[in-house]
Amino acid sequence: MTRIVAFGAFLLGLVLVLNLRHQQAGHVMHGESGESKKIERFDFEKTKQEHEKHVAEHARLTAPAEVVEKVEVKVEGPLVELTTPELQRGSELYKKCIACHGSDGNGKKAQNAPRIGGQYDWYITLQLNNIKNKVRINKVMDPFVSRLSEQDMKDLGSYVSKIPWNHK
Repeated sequence: MTRIVAFGAFLLGLVLVLNLRHQQAGHVMHGESGESKKIERFDFEKTKQEHEKHVAEHARLTAPAEVVEKVEVKVEGPLVELTTPELQRGSELYKKCIACHGSDGNGKKAQNAPRIGGQYDWYITLQLNNIKNKVRINKVMDPFVSRLSEQDMKDLGSYVSKIPWNHK
């Protein structure tokens, strides 16, 4: 029994040695014909250089584009062109509203005032009428709205509707 085991180990060792020598020679079997062809040995230096070239190319391709300084454009002049007497009057009336709603109509959270800039003119007029007629209760706005005439509310609605809608 030991002779059979020893013989099997010898054969196994012989097959391994022949395969290793065949691999070291750089031969590879191709296709079904069984012809062997010489191949290049693995070269660590060449592979390292190719990898470095690949990394450099990747860095070049994924680098951020030239950084352009962001410049905030400030609009000069009034928010609304006062082309009609109604808009001029609405602009004068809105000066009392700036304290809570802001000059740009975005509202101030501290005063719990909503954004009204760019809202429909009919909607602004309706809300002002509702506050004046006590349909809508707003103790902060009531002293201001109670003094407005119907034309004042329409002028104010026209002006507020023309304020550019600012997405904040």
